[in-house]
Amino acid sequence: MSATSGARSIPPVVTDVALAASACALDVLLYSDAVSGDRAPEQMRFSIAYVAIEFVVLLLRRRAPATVFAVAFAHSVLAKFLSGFDFWPMVGLYLALFTVAVHRPTRVAVVVLVAAQAHAAWIAVLDLASANPRPVLVVAAVFTYMAVQSFAVWAAGRWIRTSREHAGMLEARREWEARQAVAEERARIARELHDVVSHSVTVMVLQAAGGRRMFGHDPVRAERAFGTIEEVGEQAMSELRRMLDVLRTDNADQAFERLPGVDSVPHLVESVGATGPAVRLHVVGEPRPVAPSVGLAVYRVVQEALTNVAKHSGPRTTADVRLTWTADRIEIVVTDDGRDASPPRRDLSTGHGLTGLRERLAVLGGQFTAGPVPGGGFCLHAVLPVHDPLPAAAGRYDAEPSDATTGPARADRLPP
Repeated sequence: MSATSGARSIPPVVTDVALAASACALDVLLYSDAVSGDRAPEQMRFSIAYVAIEFVVLLLRRRAPATVFAVAFAHSVLAKFLSGFDFWPMVGLYLALFTVAVHRPTRVAVVVLVAAQAHAAWIAVLDLASANPRPVLVVAAVFTYMAVQSFAVWAAGRWIRTSREHAGMLEARREWEARQAVAEERARIARELHDVVSHSVTVMVLQAAGGRRMFGHDPVRAERAFGTIEEVGEQAMSELRRMLDVLRTDNADQAFERLPGVDSVPHLVESVGATGPAVRLHVVGEPRPVAPSVGLAVYRVVQEALTNVAKHSGPRTTADVRLTWTADRIEIVVTDDGRDASPPRRDLSTGHGLTGLRERLAVLGGQFTAGPVPGGGFCLHAVLPVHDPLPAAAGRYDAEPSDATTGPARADRLPP
């Protein structure tokens, strides 16, 4: 056990008793003439009995610091008059002054400091007015010594109080940062779970509904639908396993590389087009490697957009996915024509899809808009930097819907 941990294990009551006893002993030895006086035994008995009162009072200094200081002040002032010899108990007064400086606010602490300085001045005045006054320079030196001593004790107490407050603020900040990190991690997990589960469940539910309708008159198409359900379910479980690896690993970049990225978008478009609306992919510019987090965000944007298309699509709905590469960014535009749009299926909507995209792109410094387009249909537009994003980029996105006011009213697909 270290010395620090051993000191911390001492009960406060033991510390209080030891400090009070030490203060009383020093008051008798340093600030009393009982040892060398003409009536040494009698004066010693009086001094011990008198500081016994101080001992009891000092034991209460943690509970009522200001009150204990006031009693210690009066105790020190009355000592000379009640004893009949030079007796100025000062150590107990300094201990009470220190306690007030540590445990009480600035206004109270300043008041007791002024009182301590006035006490030193009062002793100097009594010395000059006595029958055998000491030289003025000696009295001035004694006063200066006592004033500086009391101020040093007070300043030490205030420094300890300030240090404790600063340590408390740092601890509170650490706790807040820990809670913030937990909240951000929960939001990240929620976004990933939504993106993985929402798309897969939507496709499986829609395919199951279609397969059930075709089961009696078109067994081949029904079997194909059930095969799609099996494939999508296996893909969802595989992606969930990869996502859990991301959450459990210390190397996020390597873990992100095992999640879908830009290279997975063609397969996603193909799978959605094979089981739902007709989807076309257009790539403009030269694709190039991007940060794993950016690649995953591109995939999630397309995935969420096509999931929404699948929820609302009719037999003749078509959708276009356009990826445009420039020198420093990638632009994703997903539109559908809105033909034969079906009513919104609230049972397939979590209400958090576009909100999750907005948060994901904000972290990466991206831009995001979504809303109906003139003539019918819906458009989702996102822009992402292709370089590693900076933390300061968070929050730079446009979450307002498009200016279009026509088209089918699909409120569950509008940005909240």
